Amino acid sequence: MYKPIWLKILLFVCLLLTLSSCGPAAPSIVSDQEFEAAVKEAHETMDTIRQVILAPDQSYRFIGVKVRFTRDGGRFEDHWTEPVDYYDNIFTIRLLEGFTFDMGLHPDNLIEVSEKDVLDWMVVESDGKLIGGYTIRLTYEHLTPEEKKEFLKNTGYVID
Repeated sequence: MYKPIWLKILLFVCLLLTLSSCGPAAPSIVSDQEFEAAVKEAHETMDTIRQVILAPDQSYRFIGVKVRFTRDGGRFEDHWTEPVDYYDNIFTIRLLEGFTFDMGLHPDNLIEVSEKDVLDWMVVESDGKLIGGYTIRLTYEHLTPEEKKEFLKNTGYVID
């Protein structure tokens, strides 16, 4: 199946952001309190993504929800996924590339996740405008000017 280059770039950036926030080798650039505030803001605006899923516009280049996948022992991974449906506080999502847990989760599989496991949501319009993406915006705020320039170049996002 053909995957557009922007999707690969998104996944690469998400992988880098995930790696930069996990493990002792790379210190986190955002505090837990800042991250929790970004997640809270995403949850407070969740009606937007619900409506987008129900009536997507052709100008949307990407629609995503960031889901926390938890494993035994409290380990977890946060991944951007593609929502395909929403009903009764449950998102049906399509898994994308980049999973490292051996949880039987494979790209292109459809699974259901509770809304409480969704950390963030985003819509990228055809002109690159980022709607939502509160955890992305938080990380972006902490980048140096050079890193911001490279990030925007690689993702094609327009962040206001």
